[in-house]
Amino acid sequence: MQREEVVEYRSFDGAEVTAFLVRPSTSANSAVVVVHEIFGITDFIRNITRRLASLGYLAIAPNLYSRRANVFTEERITAVMRRFWSIPPERRASGEAVAELMRTLTVEEQEIVRELVVDRVKTEERMINDVVAAYNHVKETYGVSKVAVMGFCMGGGLAFEALTRVPFDAGVIYYGRNPRNLEDLAKVKGAILAIYAGEDPSINQGLPDLMRAVITYKPRFEMAFYPGTRHAFATEGGPVYNEAAAKDAWERTVNFLRKYLG
Repeated sequence: MQREEVVEYRSFDGAEVTAFLVRPSTSANSAVVVVHEIFGITDFIRNITRRLASLGYLAIAPNLYSRRANVFTEERITAVMRRFWSIPPERRASGEAVAELMRTLTVEEQEIVRELVVDRVKTEERMINDVVAAYNHVKETYGVSKVAVMGFCMGGGLAFEALTRVPFDAGVIYYGRNPRNLEDLAKVKGAILAIYAGEDPSINQGLPDLMRAVITYKPRFEMAFYPGTRHAFATEGGPVYNEAAAKDAWERTVNFLRKYLG
């Protein structure tokens, strides 16, 4: 029987990061670090972690909001980001538009906007370092020989960047942004499976540069592209969930992990 628990590990800055951990029913030789969407440790992320454990992997999903978990709840993040996304795309980079939004928010909601909009680069760097610390924790604590990383949406971009920082054996990127410096693909040890939605302009605009970098630096790279789907199509219960595409993407994910993790 699988065993679920909440564990803690120490990150790069000394902070304790909590994580949802699922141990498989048999001893695991490999592990997967699951990197959550912008909404945090949701039911979807917990279910993905459970699914991975059912395949025989130790699965761990760090809460990248651990330092301020009382503020960064799924409900509050969802409410705040929906209001931000209601701003027309061409105005979202405008300081004036963000200032207008901030004036309508509570102190806690303003903190979310600062972390996830205003100071996004700084926030993501901290999160990437937390993912790197998760890799180190898993390698040092659970006696596994191989470790993969899997991320969704914001977490896909974080996972892609983490692949360039530490030697994960494999990475599954669900509609995540490219690494900041595509030259860093040369540092990736593990194989990459990148999954994209057909109707996802903010992510897909980076694909031509990514393809050129893949040709130049030659990582082991596989890609699946799903026409007619939108960003977050694999999130069960989400507004753009596409069952057929999600099931196909998961089958590809399982086959990929079997190939590179065993």
